[in-house]
Amino acid sequence: MELSIQSNYARLARLATNALFFLSGVSFSSWASRIPDVKEKLALGDAALGSVLFAMPIGSLSALPVAGIVINYYGSRRITVLAAIIYLFSMPFLGLANSPWQLAIALFAFGFGGDLLNISMNVQAVNVEKIIKKTIMSSFHAVFSVGFMIGAALGGVIASQQISTFAHLTTVGILDIVVALLVYQFLIVQDHKSDEAQPLFAMPDKSLMLLGIICFCGMLCEGAMADWSVLYYKQVLNNPKGYATAGFTAFSITMVIGRIIGDKTVAFWGLRKTLLFNCILVVIGMSLALVLPLPWLIIVGFGITGLGLSTIVPLIYSEAGHSKTMSAGVALAAISTVGILGFMIGPVMIGYIAEFTSLKIALATLVALGGLGALLSTKIK
Repeated sequence: MELSIQSNYARLARLATNALFFLSGVSFSSWASRIPDVKEKLALGDAALGSVLFAMPIGSLSALPVAGIVINYYGSRRITVLAAIIYLFSMPFLGLANSPWQLAIALFAFGFGGDLLNISMNVQAVNVEKIIKKTIMSSFHAVFSVGFMIGAALGGVIASQQISTFAHLTTVGILDIVVALLVYQFLIVQDHKSDEAQPLFAMPDKSLMLLGIICFCGMLCEGAMADWSVLYYKQVLNNPKGYATAGFTAFSITMVIGRIIGDKTVAFWGLRKTLLFNCILVVIGMSLALVLPLPWLIIVGFGITGLGLSTIVPLIYSEAGHSKTMSAGVALAAISTVGILGFMIGPVMIGYIAEFTSLKIALATLVALGGLGALLSTKIK
């Protein structure tokens, strides 16, 4: 009877955590799908847009030390609701902003709430893994990608119907808080902690630093794809009536596929071979999309890139979350400190390179990052 109760408890907790991952994906890609509309509304150049987008990862980075402290003190369960409240108040202002500085403030709050949700829901995922004694982190991130894909596809349709960015993002923000309150009772109350007392915030130790650098490369690529892939495809498409999110949607679909099969892939190949293969796919996919800029080939290239990036972050998050020297919340916040730098550097770097050269040349940096990730993957023991 006790085993049955524990199994049911784990099942409900897993469903509740999946709901958080799904909403996080929908929220982020909903914003990403409206970036071209906001860029046009505010008449921003590529460099100016890159500078404004920089506010979001700054908000995320600002949340990291806070996340480690508040999750340890209040628990990840409560912080998920706090993050949803921040989403509720920040998302409408992404559509209402009438100047770059207003948009930057809204993006800072959106990034801050997003990283609180990111760390807290990943701690919940680690909690579930501990209960069922099985590695399933990739499956949680697959659900994130499903939400990401649906948000991207719906965002393209909504934008094509001339529905305002404000109405679109406000609806998503309301959905976030409603679902967070509904699943709250099913989340795990007690977070996994190590047996040893540790500081509330720390950088990754040497054994995780290598993975953190690979995470940096992966997160920079993911951020660049989210912020710039729609604009790149729209430039090549050169058709205002076409769906500029087609390449972004292909990227999101293959992210889902890769994460669905990710847990089995790692079990069969191991961590090093899986990360190496993923990074090689990023190189191949982005090379196809940039060397031969045909609409259908860009879709294929973005799809391959999505497959390559699919399990990089889940693998590293799972490894950090099961650290024996840090609690899950502190370990995830620490490894995210390294990875989130990719999101910080990526948007502004791509924007400024595009301003002085072209967006195609700017996105070629993703090929180099994929190659760096592949090289570093061979050094993992």
